[in-house]
Amino acid sequence: MESTFSGGTEDASDGDLSQDTGEFEAVSIDADESSVVLSDVVVSDIDIDEDGVTDGVSVTSTEIRETDLNGDGEPNIIEKTTITETVVDVTGDGVPDVGSRVVSAEVIMDLNGDGTPDTIDIVETTTIAYDTTGDGLPDVAETTVVEASGIDLNGDGVLDHIEATMAEAVSVDIDGDGIPDEMIVTVDELDTDDIDADD
Repeated sequence: MESTFSGGTEDASDGDLSQDTGEFEAVSIDADESSVVLSDVVVSDIDIDEDGVTDGVSVTSTEIRETDLNGDGEPNIIEKTTITETVVDVTGDGVPDVGSRVVSAEVIMDLNGDGTPDTIDIVETTTIAYDTTGDGLPDVAETTVVEASGIDLNGDGVLDHIEATMAEAVSVDIDGDGIPDEMIVTVDELDTDDIDADD
């Protein structure tokens, strides 16, 4: 696994994987010089039973793109993407029992440059897979997708319209062939316009 920073590329396997730099470093600037990209990768050991033996590993990568549209030095658009992947061997048999992946994308826009967000968009997808039989294949997987957006129409700093959707899916591999046999999907939606209309 490699980690790329402004100082070059280093092989993450050569160092202590449990340390976090705690800060982002600028790794590239777009050709038009209106965007700056910051990135960071953190690798951490997981010790569930606190016996000093690593039970799993978590890798979090974060990228932030800041775009200054009007050249005043303040970003008008901030895009942040975070990916966290975790693998845990709970039973200690060397086969991962639980794995998860969380992908979060957030876009905040201040188009008029007053320092207050005009629009916010967030999408987060969480997948958790369980190997209950110890064969190395997930038998049960749960996926949750949350999408939320808001807009400030009058510039008072308060979001006037908010929409949110949450979808959940649970899949089960009954015969252990690695292919889901059954799936349950639920979807919940929220729209503040609908709430206002009911009042």
